[in-house]
Amino acid sequence: MRKLLLVAGLLALTGCSTKTGLVPTEHHSGFDDARIVNIAPHANACKSISCTGFGLQWSSKYPDSALITVQLFNQLSAIFGAKLNIDGDIITLKENQITTSSDISQDGFIKNSSKAFIISMENLQRITKAKKVWMRVETPDGTLEDAIIDGDTDSKSYYALKRFLAKVG
Repeated sequence: MRKLLLVAGLLALTGCSTKTGLVPTEHHSGFDDARIVNIAPHANACKSISCTGFGLQWSSKYPDSALITVQLFNQLSAIFGAKLNIDGDIITLKENQITTSSDISQDGFIKNSSKAFIISMENLQRITKAKKVWMRVETPDGTLEDAIIDGDTDSKSYYALKRFLAKVG
């Protein structure tokens, strides 16, 4: 019984690890035969139930940039813009999508909003080498911001980005 409780406790702690998450997927486009790499949105270092995060998509057709899907977890809201602060260098993400997408689960409890932007692969690489990176998302009610990495504070999105870049190669 004690071993079972120990295993259950270790599994629970593993679920809290920021280094865990979904793996990137890869396929070839039937449209233009481009190699496509995707990773679903992962949360930044959340301070509350409503928080920011991002997912990514890369296409070999446009190898120097990627789509970054900025996500608000547990909040339905328009997303007007998004910025990254990479070691003090503030980057305004360029919109790729005019409207915000909303996602409501069938049980009605999980509500997320997302919007696609364009980011250079160079800036994605910079995030993985930076000491401090924060994301700010602009909404009609103000801004939400969370760390991607800040010293000893890291996030699921930080490690998802590393897995994504490794898959892109």
